[in-house]
Amino acid sequence: MEINQQISKVLNDTFDQTIKMVMCLSEEQINTIPKDQGWTVGQIAEHILICSSGIPDNKTEEINRAFDDQVPAIKQIFLDFNVKYDADKSLLPRQDHYKKEELVLKLKDCKTNLLIDIKDKDLMLLCKDMEFPRMGFFTRFEWLSFITVHVQRHNHQMEEDIKELD
Repeated sequence: MEINQQISKVLNDTFDQTIKMVMCLSEEQINTIPKDQGWTVGQIAEHILICSSGIPDNKTEEINRAFDDQVPAIKQIFLDFNVKYDADKSLLPRQDHYKKEELVLKLKDCKTNLLIDIKDKDLMLLCKDMEFPRMGFFTRFEWLSFITVHVQRHNHQMEEDIKELD
């Protein structure tokens, strides 16, 4: 399977899982603070939207390494659910209350925009607009892998919070 199709499928499935979880909750549940005083499901969804708004690829160049070289490290970091991270202030949720329908529409739009962006781009190019903290520059494929794995991490967080709501 071509890499564009491969990452598109995983990204699509991951966002669909997020959307399904949000759709299955009431607006009250979306805005309920969990017992650990962490983010609400609505705040998690907003954080996902902030972090998934696109990839920094206005300036790109050829690379002299594997296009997916950083993916194992990305997965190791973000799929270790026993380690907690503090989000950069610029990535923090900005609201305390969310409307379910608005979140669902924004998540669907975000997914669609990413899938459109993936379709015709060379994912093996290195993005030079922004370095990932402590890891350096990523290829488009690595940025999309980060977005996918990051959403998977927060899907896990949502699942844990939803269990408390029952």
